[in-house]
Amino acid sequence: MTEQEKPAGATVLVIDDDGRIHAALRTILEGAGHNIIEAYDGGTATQIFQAQHDEIDIVIMDWKMPGLDGHNWITLLLDADPNAQIIFCTAYDVDEDIRRRLEMQVVGFLDKPIDQERLLSFVDKALAQRRATTSGPPGE
Repeated sequence: MTEQEKPAGATVLVIDDDGRIHAALRTILEGAGHNIIEAYDGGTATQIFQAQHDEIDIVIMDWKMPGLDGHNWITLLLDADPNAQIIFCTAYDVDEDIRRRLEMQVVGFLDKPIDQERLLSFVDKALAQRRATTSGPPGE
C-alpha cells in the first residue's frame, strides 16, 4: 500500500488530568499517524468538543476526573454527536453493570496502565465505526 492509499489518521480528543497519560497517548497515537487534541479538564474538553465535534473522530477520556464524570459526559457527547466514538481510559474499577449498560454506546474501556496494542485495536475499531456512520451509501 502506498502512502497515498493509506487512510488518513484519526483526529483524537484526549481528555485526562494526568500529564503522563497525555504524553503516553500522544506518543502512541502520533506514532501510529493520528492527530491529537488535548484537554486536561472537563470545561476545556466540553468547549473543544462542542466547537469541533465534526472534526473529532474519537474521544479517549478518563472515567473520573475533577469536574468530569464518565456518566455525565457520555450524555453530553452523544447529544452533540450521536456517532461519537468514545474510549474510556481508567485506573479505577468501573462496575461491571455500568460497563455492560454502556457497551452499545462506547468502543470500550481501556485500563491503566495503557496497553499499546489494545489501545490501537480500540482506535482502529472506533475509526472504522466512525467512517461507517459518517459516510453515505456508495455512489453518493
